[in-house]
Amino acid sequence: MRVAVVVQRYGREVLGGAETHAALMAGILAREHDVEVLTTTARDYHEWREGFAPGIERIDGVCVRRFPVAQGRLASWHAMSRLLHDGFEASAFARLPVPVREAFAERVRSWPDALQEAFVHGQGPVAPALVDHLRRERHDRVLFVTYLYPTTYDGLLAVERGRAFVVPTLHDEPPAYLPVFGRRLRRAHLLCSTEAEVALVGRLYPDDPPRASLLGYGIDLPPPRPSAPAFDASSYLLYAGRVDPQKGIPDLLEWYAELRRTTSRPPRLLLIGEVAMPLPRIPGLEALGFVSEDRKRELLRGALALVHPSPYESLGIVILEAMGSAVPIVVRADCEVMVEHCRRGGGGTWVRDGAEFSAAVARLAGDPRLCERLGRAGRAFAEREYGMPAYVERLLGRFRGPAPDRS
Repeated sequence: MRVAVVVQRYGREVLGGAETHAALMAGILAREHDVEVLTTTARDYHEWREGFAPGIERIDGVCVRRFPVAQGRLASWHAMSRLLHDGFEASAFARLPVPVREAFAERVRSWPDALQEAFVHGQGPVAPALVDHLRRERHDRVLFVTYLYPTTYDGLLAVERGRAFVVPTLHDEPPAYLPVFGRRLRRAHLLCSTEAEVALVGRLYPDDPPRASLLGYGIDLPPPRPSAPAFDASSYLLYAGRVDPQKGIPDLLEWYAELRRTTSRPPRLLLIGEVAMPLPRIPGLEALGFVSEDRKRELLRGALALVHPSPYESLGIVILEAMGSAVPIVVRADCEVMVEHCRRGGGGTWVRDGAEFSAAVARLAGDPRLCERLGRAGRAFAEREYGMPAYVERLLGRFRGPAPDRS
């Protein structure tokens, strides 16, 4: 079959959960199908500025077609985003009381469709040539990655019903409540990364939910570290991902500052990944920027724990990598998906504030046997639920069988 994988950015230099998942799936599907990745020339996800040349290249044996960004992020979109959030910070949404969130959902459902679509398109990237290619080429299957951007929203209209899958990377965040997303996603079958995400689809779009089922994810498990590192002056906590307010970094920095105030021998906090916000000067805080995969694995294996403060995750790939490395995890209590990993896997704990964060770190630092028990449990969970061989079979199985009749 001819299969297209559509994603807003793509390339070895592009970091992000959706983009990483798209590359993984493209490589796996190429084992049995004629696959092309359809993407844009954008490298950054803030303004969608051009970072790649338009045209065709091959990456890891897969054909990649890049189309120009006709419209990046509009200045007016920021005003619409403020209107959507209506007085609360985006990163605080997950902590709002249920009645407040229900009132929010009712309010955004009353937005006119034109305003909702202006929000979708105003955030970019808008790539009409990509959509035209989808309409003209008529692939047997099209796999869109992430629900949020116009590459998926517009692209779904160019694909006949029955041919489209979407890996939505859906989280409980304000834009997901816009009804136009639910209506558009009904044109496809959603392949979710966790059971929590499958349930979220039904909660967000209760009147006529899109079809959704569990696909999961696959990781190549590294050898587990033989034992937890001894706590000493070289000990550190690790965060890996975009250093961005949307990932909860301001809260993490507050928690870490409290840890340093209340603990006589606090570990360092290392941040790896693209830095997209100003960072305060806090003793023990080190931002290392982008590092290679090998260096990331090395830092994971030496960490006291991986900390992840994001309130919005549909999977948390780095969490699974840490668990696969037998490293304990400390996550945010407001993030349903990551709490689910902790509950089902037993590889870590969740915290709500600086006091709980300090207590969790102190417990890990003072009990190496606990670290090893958490590490073993997390490793077993990652191997059982997210091992690569089973994931490959699940994904390929979705794309086997005859293509829908075009007549």
